[in-house]
Amino acid sequence: MTAMDRLCSHLQSATANFGLTEVMPKILSRGGNIIIHLAPHPIVARVAAFTPDPDPHIGKKLEQELRVASHLHKEGVPVLLPVYLSHEGPFELDGHWMTFWEYVPHTALPFPSPSEAVNMVNTMTLAMGQYTGELPILGAWDRTQQSVMRLSDHPDDRIQRLIHKFYEIDQVMRSESQQLFPSHGDAHAHNLIPSPRGWLWTDFEDVSLMPRYWDLASFVANLALFKGEQEPTLQFMINRSDVVSDRKAFGLALTARILMSTLGNFDYAVLGHGDIDFACSQLELACEFIHRVEHICKGP
Repeated sequence: MTAMDRLCSHLQSATANFGLTEVMPKILSRGGNIIIHLAPHPIVARVAAFTPDPDPHIGKKLEQELRVASHLHKEGVPVLLPVYLSHEGPFELDGHWMTFWEYVPHTALPFPSPSEAVNMVNTMTLAMGQYTGELPILGAWDRTQQSVMRLSDHPDDRIQRLIHKFYEIDQVMRSESQQLFPSHGDAHAHNLIPSPRGWLWTDFEDVSLMPRYWDLASFVANLALFKGEQEPTLQFMINRSDVVSDRKAFGLALTARILMSTLGNFDYAVLGHGDIDFACSQLELACEFIHRVEHICKGP
């Protein structure tokens, strides 16, 4: 029996104690987290997957994720809703921490237009500004520091150039003059789930105090990295002063977001916990695109 089979078997037994009968666990995805549908019930278990840096505060972090999702729901933001089976908090099973969420059936929706995407991101970010709980300072960014340390001796010149840029950006982000704002932390397009209710935000593990425009930059970073500077959503953002009034600040957030994604994904892939082909494709593009960001985001 594999470790995954054991986890599903133990999950089946545990959920029976919560009153869920005849559960047949079905693994939906195995990315940053393991998503298991507790079929036939409309519930999924979101299991914190292995990371190179085990988080001793994972329980507290998941508890915060549930609180943030509930807060955003109350503020009218469309989010994937938490499900509480036994108590209002995360659940630990044989050393695996998990939370439970509503199951959303596969739904075909057109990808958000640039104006729709900006509206969804800004609506969520605005509601995050009303959250009164404590948030980590630069929490979404800090994990990248660990990846940088592990990659410090990597022979690829592109990695070394990105690391040099990381330290340059890190110094700016930690400067006393840098304003920080409550943010989703990881608001990329894959953290939007298509549902019968429309697009739903999910994955609030990285909620943090981050630089201005962080959520907008997170949404568009990989889209622009792979499609180039003419990517429609990026163009919409930087050419509308009511969306991005400070292009320099947006450029900082966009550069940091590409560094975080590229270095983090490459590090995890090298360790055997990520998609090496995707990580290499990011690496192939990142240096040149970051060089272009200063021109893309220059003032009008």
